[in-house]
Amino acid sequence: MVIGLRRQHASIGSGLAFFLGNPVLNPATLIFMGFILGWQFSAIRIVVGVLLIAIVVAIANRMTNDETPDDAPAPELAPIEREDRSAGTLFVAWLRELWNEMVAVLPGYAIIVFILGGLRAWLFPPDFTIHAAGLGGMALVSLVGTLFVIPTAGEVPIVQTLLGHGMNVGAAVALVITLPAISLPSMFIVRKAFPANVLAMTFGVIFAGGLIAGTIAQLVLH
Repeated sequence: MVIGLRRQHASIGSGLAFFLGNPVLNPATLIFMGFILGWQFSAIRIVVGVLLIAIVVAIANRMTNDETPDDAPAPELAPIEREDRSAGTLFVAWLRELWNEMVAVLPGYAIIVFILGGLRAWLFPPDFTIHAAGLGGMALVSLVGTLFVIPTAGEVPIVQTLLGHGMNVGAAVALVITLPAISLPSMFIVRKAFPANVLAMTFGVIFAGGLIAGTIAQLVLH
């Protein structure tokens, strides 16, 4: 959907807002999180999530000055918007996009997920997760959360399990912020929709946001 928005000349800031806001501020996930982890986690996620998205969009807009010129050609109509659309043309368009995803997206996505999955024992060792404390430990947890890919709402059972094994609240907050927001596979998928420096900035802001929120939570909610 983000790639489609960018193809239709949506600004970089708008695309990033949708890219980050969709997983971070998902209402169903926030409600689920409230019942499982506690409503304070949902409240922190909303406040920090909105703040981080606003920061990312503001910086991206300043970095790119992304304005469509007046003489720019109109975006190409989506297949369903064309006047000559039919079941046949829509099916062909669907096959074309499916093939593009299989060739351009799936191999790289599978390789990245395979590598991250193979390294999960090193990405989530007890010293870096359950016993994470202090600025260094929080930074490592935030980095793991920013790199790793999870399904929608997958952060909730992950954090619930880690809390049950003794993880402190600060590290849990860092994961709640960073795990859903962005990952290496998601950045790979949208790599052609956004400039590389914008994606790098987004990664850095999310990492820093998780680190700061986790550190504050560790000091205030311990």
